[in-house]
Amino acid sequence: MIYMYVFILVLSIASGWAMLWHTPKLALREKMQKQKKQVSIIIPARNEEKNLPILLASVQKQTYKPLEILVIDDYSEDQTAQVAREYGATVVQVQKDEREWFGKAAACWYGAQAAAGDTFLFLDADIFFPGSDSLARMIANFQEESVLSIQPYHTIRKSYENFSVIFNILVLAGMNQFSILGKRLPAAGAFGPTLLCSRSAYFQVGGHKRVRHNIMENIALGQIFIEQEFPVQLYSGKDVLHFRMYPDGIAHLFEGWSKSFASGSVATHLFIMICSGLWISGAFISGLYLIFSGFQLLAWFGYFAFFLSFLRMARTAGNFSVLLSFFYPLLFSYFVCVFIWSAIKTFVLKSVSWKGRKIEL
Repeated sequence: MIYMYVFILVLSIASGWAMLWHTPKLALREKMQKQKKQVSIIIPARNEEKNLPILLASVQKQTYKPLEILVIDDYSEDQTAQVAREYGATVVQVQKDEREWFGKAAACWYGAQAAAGDTFLFLDADIFFPGSDSLARMIANFQEESVLSIQPYHTIRKSYENFSVIFNILVLAGMNQFSILGKRLPAAGAFGPTLLCSRSAYFQVGGHKRVRHNIMENIALGQIFIEQEFPVQLYSGKDVLHFRMYPDGIAHLFEGWSKSFASGSVATHLFIMICSGLWISGAFISGLYLIFSGFQLLAWFGYFAFFLSFLRMARTAGNFSVLLSFFYPLLFSYFVCVFIWSAIKTFVLKSVSWKGRKIEL
């Protein structure tokens, strides 16, 4: 029994390391100030009056100035448009005559059509630049014949936000590029919050209009870029792009992750799926063995070993709490509940809800 426990624990920890071995970050480059690209920042927004001031204020502080900032108002029911204008952004309204197509993909498409730049940077409204050189670093690392996508570093401010930790880890691992196999696995697509590409490449592949029926639009669009020989560069966003997900409470967090997580997992490589399954199993086994062993020393050792491995992965994705990470079986339990509900809504009910809208899949 003890030997089996040790074997499973070691296998699960090794699987966690294997699926999230290395998360590359944007390099500092000498050519940062030499880039002359005309960048259009395109921000799809629905009811984002609280998030936009943080993002737009951080854009104003950038040493590399974009050509324009477009906020695409997707029929917001708050002061999104007014706030955007106060910060000097141009507001584009999603077209009423095509009301049957709405949501983020539609907003991105309308924004691209209205943009004047030769380079497009699509940003979710809950993102912000932590440093004044963030945009310059992105442009310096961007290659014209490719696509650049960054998963932002999660900034935690309230305790309940730590329940996003497993999802954030698996978003990084699920893109297939950060495992021990590296580039030998095909990229799953592009990260949802950010996409940087040339204007010509975007319209050549058909842009977000090609993925109008996908709830995970950037994963699908990234796959199209790859198919048409535009490689997708994937990076971790620490020190370059940060965000705060679902700041309006745990119900908002539950709705946000359940709307899309099961859909996104379909693009994950089998190797990563197996590793993640073993990793998740190890989290439960280490916790259960600790309890049923009567909190023996070996069980505590195994629990603490998994905790240290888990903490490394958590801090790769965001500034998640060390204290709450110690109670990781609870975090994994929450993840499993949300994932099951997401799978039911996605594959059985074929309908999800987000920001007051019902989206048919």
